[in-house]
Amino acid sequence: MTPTDLRAFATFDAHGGKVSKRVEVLDHEPPVGSALEGLVAVRGEHPLGAVEERAADASSALSRGEPAIGWVDPATLRDWYRPDRVVISRLEARRSGIVPGTYADSRGRGRVRIDSREALLAPDGRPAFRALAGPDDAPVVDVPLPKDQAVRLVTVSEVPDGFEIVTTPVSPFLSPGHHRAFAADVPGLPPRPTTGSVRVTASVLLDGALHEVDRIDERAATMWIRRGDAVVPVATSGIGPDLVRYAVATD
Repeated sequence: MTPTDLRAFATFDAHGGKVSKRVEVLDHEPPVGSALEGLVAVRGEHPLGAVEERAADASSALSRGEPAIGWVDPATLRDWYRPDRVVISRLEARRSGIVPGTYADSRGRGRVRIDSREALLAPDGRPAFRALAGPDDAPVVDVPLPKDQAVRLVTVSEVPDGFEIVTTPVSPFLSPGHHRAFAADVPGLPPRPTTGSVRVTASVLLDGALHEVDRIDERAATMWIRRGDAVVPVATSGIGPDLVRYAVATD
């Protein structure tokens, strides 16, 4: 396998942990003996709150929301992940039994094929991938795979040099809002058309009380919840999927 685009990302707790941002971790090395030794370079949206922050584009000035580069303490980075992208030859793919398709790596069931990246809604409002079983040329639909078990999404596709394999993380949370409904879908039968849409609301259990989820920023790994009259951010890394309660209303 030949790595062609291996980039690392993490969540950066900036400004004393008040702001959580998804940043790219760069492979730059700080000058030896400098005050930056022990720090790592990151790239993300300004303001980052990083040391020696500058615009990612050398010809531009720092401005809110634009890409910036700076140095941060690695202790402020968490939830590291790498959306791996590798390309293998057709010969290696044939030997390994790798075929184009979309797969889910789950804690409970290992790697399974899924028939669509669009998720159907489980009874509690949580999305679930439809897992495929059987031969490649005549797959059947297995039981739905809950999204909170799918920790990585693997996509295999053909490219001129062979087969491209891209692995990315899957959010364990469903954002409140309107989602397509697949109420007529039956495991074991071919996918059926959408039956319209549903409105999903969510609440999270914190400190013994339920708080309404206003929105979820997956890239920033931040959940915005209502506490009294205020909407405050909470890092999703500290919230287990089992602490979120969903409710579904038909439009």
